[in-house]
Amino acid sequence: MDFVTLGMFIIDEIHYQPPKQPDLNVMGGAGLYAALGARLFRSPPLSSKVGWVVHQGHDFPSHIKETIDSWNTNCHFVQTPDRQTTRAWNRYEPTGYRSFKYLNDKVRVDEHYLTAEQLTSKIYHFICSADRCIDLVRGIRDKRKKIAEANNTDDHSAKAMIDPPVFIWEPFPALCKPSELRGFLKATKSVDIVSPNLDEFCSLLDIGIDLAQPCGWASLRQKCREIIEFVSENSEVALVVRLGEKGCCVAQPDRYLRLPAYHEQDAASRVTDPTGGGNTFLGGFGIGILQSSEPSRAACFEQAACYGAVAASFAIEQVGTPILDRSPSQGELWNGVKVESRLEEYRQRVAKYNDHAWGS
Repeated sequence: MDFVTLGMFIIDEIHYQPPKQPDLNVMGGAGLYAALGARLFRSPPLSSKVGWVVHQGHDFPSHIKETIDSWNTNCHFVQTPDRQTTRAWNRYEPTGYRSFKYLNDKVRVDEHYLTAEQLTSKIYHFICSADRCIDLVRGIRDKRKKIAEANNTDDHSAKAMIDPPVFIWEPFPALCKPSELRGFLKATKSVDIVSPNLDEFCSLLDIGIDLAQPCGWASLRQKCREIIEFVSENSEVALVVRLGEKGCCVAQPDRYLRLPAYHEQDAASRVTDPTGGGNTFLGGFGIGILQSSEPSRAACFEQAACYGAVAASFAIEQVGTPILDRSPSQGELWNGVKVESRLEEYRQRVAKYNDHAWGS
């Protein structure tokens, strides 16, 4: 397995300002979008190396099941016939703010829901509290170790269990507040990549950063440096702050890089719904780590950010997920576009964004 997310699957209903009618039975959730981000770069048969878990209630729409099946991923459907599928209500306010609430009880995904094959993954992604992050890292490592010890060490799966995986952590948005900073810093030391968005990052540090002002970028860079210096004594963690339409920044112990969003110039005409863009970014980021030929960990993560930016661009072009088509001459097309072509275009565009040492 290449990538496994422990994010949840949710069926959304999305409400807008009148007179626009709501969208109902929309696929959603961090698990869906993270899996999408990885799947974009993994056409069959490699699509089976993208893993996720879906709790399938008695009300699970058939058209959603058909769409998930068409992706040919390693999706573990957990049957829960005594309950509804997890559902949520969303509403976009005139300001653009999205209100959100669950409509029924949710079922969180942990290491116990992962199949034996999913426990061999090279990359794991989750969105949760700091304490749960530490528990998930420990739980996955323990289960992998037990399986490796129980199997012949010459077995391929057993060897995969021994190699340490990469952990990507999204802090749970509602817990990004100053009182949780100590736990955030502790959990960060247990993962390889931690990725809040800008609002979450600012909320954790109890600061305001306005990227419309020149001093905003300098302030962001300085705060990233402070976090990295604090946690990097015993860790090589990367801090990836997602900036929405402004792109992202990747902060590591020895360097800092800022990259634009793919739809930097045409967001007004191309971006329909930003929901899931951050989760999709991290799914693409995970595959980018595996695809990178860069010899250093730092350069590898920066290349991965290119994959993340391109993945996110597909997620935000419509409500829900992009349309997958297959062309005899071009292979897979998402929203009518070949993913590899968009990635190459983006790489050429951002070649000028060279990496910078902290002191430069």
